[in-house]
Amino acid sequence: LIIDDFGYRNDDVSNGFLDLPARLTFAVIPGHEYSQSFSNKAVSTGYEVIVHMPMENTGRTIGEEEFVLMTYFQEEELVRRVKEALDHIPVANGMNNHQGSRATESYRVMKTFAGVLKDRNKFFIDSRTTINTLAEETMREFDVPTNRRNIFLDNEDDEGKIHAQLIKLVEKSEELGAAVGIGHVKPKTLKILKKHIPELQKKGYKFEFVSKMLH
Repeated sequence: LIIDDFGYRNDDVSNGFLDLPARLTFAVIPGHEYSQSFSNKAVSTGYEVIVHMPMENTGRTIGEEEFVLMTYFQEEELVRRVKEALDHIPVANGMNNHQGSRATESYRVMKTFAGVLKDRNKFFIDSRTTINTLAEETMREFDVPTNRRNIFLDNEDDEGKIHAQLIKLVEKSEELGAAVGIGHVKPKTLKILKKHIPELQKKGYKFEFVSKMLH
């Protein structure tokens, strides 16, 4: 299970995820006030950290102007930005995409992106923010360890719906043997996970770092 969007705040919600009794992977957006301090705290507490890499959207692309990967950038600029994002959060052992519905549809961008990850020995999880994503297949082409998001937990910020999505993740894991879910730093997501993770563990389900779920 990946939890996205850390780095913006140092608050009770962000820190509350550090108390969850499971092997969770935290995706931290580079360049924000608490990106580095939260990443270091998460790793020292026993969690896994990846870079939540900002990428161009088909709609409006907002925030992280110094890191976001735009499809009109030349190769040199794409490479520079990916390297700077990795350097900003050195404890990260991989990446997933933040937004990116346009960038992940670009083979040129994903090819360049894959080259940096290959050189740095990092993995990539395709958040699949568009059905036309080329990210996962491009990573495989260039031998970058990868996987894909199967379920989003909290596109709707409603406790009942978040719980229903968590159950869908469980069902998908039974179908496939393992499944990758993505949630976000939201109070209701934290509340649902805090309640239901121990229940699922008692039933024999395992929560594993996404780095152990690569192909």
